[in-house]
Amino acid sequence: MSDFTVELKIAEKGEVRTVREEAVRYLGYGKRSLDEFTEKMTADCEKELLEAVNARCCYARTKIEFPRNNVVDIGFGEIESHDLFTHLQGCYGAILFAATIGIGVDRLIAKYSRIFPAKSVIIDALASSAIEYWCDKAETEITKNIEKHCSRFSAGYGDFPLSFQKDFVNCLDMTRKLGVTLSDSLLMTPTKSVTAVIGLGAESRTCDNKCMRCTNKHCIYRST
Repeated sequence: MSDFTVELKIAEKGEVRTVREEAVRYLGYGKRSLDEFTEKMTADCEKELLEAVNARCCYARTKIEFPRNNVVDIGFGEIESHDLFTHLQGCYGAILFAATIGIGVDRLIAKYSRIFPAKSVIIDALASSAIEYWCDKAETEITKNIEKHCSRFSAGYGDFPLSFQKDFVNCLDMTRKLGVTLSDSLLMTPTKSVTAVIGLGAESRTCDNKCMRCTNKHCIYRST
């Protein structure tokens, strides 16, 4: 296993936003507009959510090796994954990346699940859009001086085993730097947290549509 130099970025107040269109899609509305009552409730939920956000991310550069077909080493041992192998072809290195919007968001969702379940569902959807916004923003800043890079690819995508979440948590020191822990079932707390690998290299691709990377063609949240 490689030694990693981990860098930390903390969001300033107001730096993280929700993406209303994405949240509405997560709620199952598709392209339909919200009714007036739900629109107002969503606006109220958004305000509360953003007050609870404590966003931060950490990341480290690493080399990539391709010891054999469909096997990749991104610094913490060999990973057998056709999808990750294909995604990182042509890359000379990678960024190991992790981000969260904080435990306060989980507490807010839990509070409303007891006293106002509809608000809990809306806040959860808005929070999902907020973590994606924060990941996109942080990734853009981290890679701003890099000519080309692949889009984020997370453990659990395709055949990239979710078990490698443990390696992200350990290598990026996520518990100390982000306050993120991992359960025995490989679920992260805070729940609105993300780990990913970003491939670097002149021959790599950039894919802007996350749904196009996913093999679940029947997902109700799919945008394409």
